[in-house]
Amino acid sequence: MPDFTLDAYAARSCPLKVHHAFHPGLVRPEPAAGAGRLPGTADFSATVHAAILAGTAPVADLRGLLREPSEVQEEACLAAMAEGTAVIIGGLLPRDWSTHRAGRPDLLVRDPAGGYHPGMIRYHRVVDVRRDDLPFTYSELADLPARVRTTGWRYRWHWRWQNSLQLAHLWRLLGATGNQAAGGPWGFVIGNDDVGEHGVRATWLDLAEPAAPPAPEQVIRPADAVDGQVPPVSALDRYDHEFALRVRLAEQAAAASPDDPPLARPVVSYECTYCAWWPVCRAFLDDDDLSLRINKSPLDTHEIRVLREAGVTTVHQLAATDVDALLPDYLPRVAHRAGAEDRLRLAQRRSQLLLDGVQLQRTTSGPIDLPAATLEIDVDVETSREDRVYLWGFWVSDGSGDGEYREFSSFTDLDEAGERALARRAMAWLRDLVRDTDALVFHYSDYEVVRLARLADADDEVMQWAVGFARDRFRDLFTTVRQHFFGTNGLGLKVVASAGADFHWRDEDPGGLNSMRWFEDAVHGPSAELREQARTRVLQYNEDDVRATRQLRHWLRTLT
Repeated sequence: MPDFTLDAYAARSCPLKVHHAFHPGLVRPEPAAGAGRLPGTADFSATVHAAILAGTAPVADLRGLLREPSEVQEEACLAAMAEGTAVIIGGLLPRDWSTHRAGRPDLLVRDPAGGYHPGMIRYHRVVDVRRDDLPFTYSELADLPARVRTTGWRYRWHWRWQNSLQLAHLWRLLGATGNQAAGGPWGFVIGNDDVGEHGVRATWLDLAEPAAPPAPEQVIRPADAVDGQVPPVSALDRYDHEFALRVRLAEQAAAASPDDPPLARPVVSYECTYCAWWPVCRAFLDDDDLSLRINKSPLDTHEIRVLREAGVTTVHQLAATDVDALLPDYLPRVAHRAGAEDRLRLAQRRSQLLLDGVQLQRTTSGPIDLPAATLEIDVDVETSREDRVYLWGFWVSDGSGDGEYREFSSFTDLDEAGERALARRAMAWLRDLVRDTDALVFHYSDYEVVRLARLADADDEVMQWAVGFARDRFRDLFTTVRQHFFGTNGLGLKVVASAGADFHWRDEDPGGLNSMRWFEDAVHGPSAELREQARTRVLQYNEDDVRATRQLRHWLRTLT
């Protein structure tokens, strides 16, 4: 086949994207309207770039060459590196045809000993607070080459390890031109976190550190697990494995004829929800496919493929399978998964309930003990994609009627101070409402309690009261439901309140992810009318959530 290259995103995304792009019989559908980067991404990147350009380190900003031929852009990037420029923005690295790599790092930063490290800007959180003395390395945006070692923070490897694969790709590509940093394989990610009180920073990652989860094929046998946990691998090791797989798929797909079926069968994953190739993949899936029908605690891609090789492809087939007979061959091949046997048995249980049309199964008998109070309040919050709580919603019931909805919201791009101020306003109202009463506050899962603790400053008397009140008077209905029910599609509030308590949301497509999109429309919509419609939709959705919690606890009290 002709020479080809893959970009830095290929190794972290579904391998079928590569396969489909090279198969001569498959055509990529047009992206859906509105698809693309998340709202706010461009503004965040612009803010980061402005901070870098205003800093002390010399910068070569190559973004102005984006419309020039690729050869011109590559030469400009090489020239900037040859000159030893401290920071390079938007440089296009020369393609390495021999290894099939191409890439444009968001940033390149010169190592004091020579060479460059790749960096990326991402509009999501990348760090968490850490309560140990392990080192954390960062740079200020105004001086990216200067690295600082401290403690108290850590990169979110569990959630954001895929970023490291892109950095590993760019690190390998730098090696093709002899520009890898002499200081070793490090890269950095600039997320939208406020790191302490210092704002946005660049978090450095050691790409050779064993910190990323291994690919299933890298876990050869169960003995590789330590105390039931598979040890991590380095970002470079995981990347090399993933990239080699995609190169093979590209070569094999390109060698197929247009009439040949795909070389690999699709497996449904979260990535399918925003992938332009989904309509193509869906056509190759049985309506009863396991990965399509089981969407709660789903088996992962590798687990599904192992089952398919054993002849178990659909919900009907798994429901009828003798799992005990399957396990001896199955378990050694899914050693990457802790609790693989329990996961398989759980999937079979869900399959059987799906066939029976059961959404919610009672696992106990008798009345359910649920505390009551004269004043009962239901609470639910809504968060943005940036993980900021912009809405606190309450349903207040005092026994004299159905109750009323009260909300505290801020349809703006909140920062940490704004989020805290909104929470404080809601909690000040709650404190006045419950004073001298036996009030109880009901919620579904512990998210509201956890968020209160995160937002409570030690010197804020209102928020400290809220944390103490939540500890004593908040009641988590999810804990109760989990003790007494099994949900075929999980035990989320939407499932339990509709299947059990017969509650129905007004919105035709309710959900937390959708509410994030509505919030973005409410803040950044192109017209005042659209913004107001989105705001109303969010408020109605939140009101329905707290009304659903109220109806759920009333239903639980009727069970005998």
